[in-house]
Amino acid sequence: MTIEGRVAEISRRSALGFAGLMLAALAAPLAPLPAWGQGGSGFVVRGIAAEAAAETATAARERAIAGGLRSAWAALLAREAPGEQARLGAISAEELERLVESYEVENERVGAQRYAATLTVAFRPEPVRRLLAARPASGPSGRIEVTAPLNGLSDWVAIRQRLAGSPAIRGYEVLALSRREARLALTLPGGQAEAAAALASAGLALRDGPGGPTLGLVPGT
Repeated sequence: MTIEGRVAEISRRSALGFAGLMLAALAAPLAPLPAWGQGGSGFVVRGIAAEAAAETATAARERAIAGGLRSAWAALLAREAPGEQARLGAISAEELERLVESYEVENERVGAQRYAATLTVAFRPEPVRRLLAARPASGPSGRIEVTAPLNGLSDWVAIRQRLAGSPAIRGYEVLALSRREARLALTLPGGQAEAAAALASAGLALRDGPGGPTLGLVPGT
């Protein structure tokens, strides 16, 4: 279950009111932070901003916490292993969940459709060390964010199917989705140029646009 899924599961099972639900979500997912020392000792990252908006406060909190944990992982890599950011920055949500031991929430601000807080995140030392020490299984990988214009639900379904069947994509994450466009983070086993060529054979066009990379269906495919 993903990090967002764990928070959502707490919300579904809670029979408390809104205030009680917030307290349960804060207390239940992870254990208190261990005392690993101060400063750079231990894989603890402090002062991470977590903020998101959604249709409900609960959904906004789930999204903010998940985004905050990923930001904490990026900050840990920048501090401990800057040379590994391209290789390890785009790990899956499931793998990130396994690396997080605990987190604390401070300075909570809850609105009807918005949530903001500051996180202190502790990562499990041994799994992190093993991941940093492991050699990549194949060539270089990278994560890029793309925008996919949509003419309707059928376009989104077709794009998802072609991404799932393409060896040019190691994985992808949906960052935002509306009727008119999707924003995705693609994890590529090689560079963008190699991925573009491979995606073209699957009926997807990966191009550089004025606002960043775009992904779309190749006409007639």
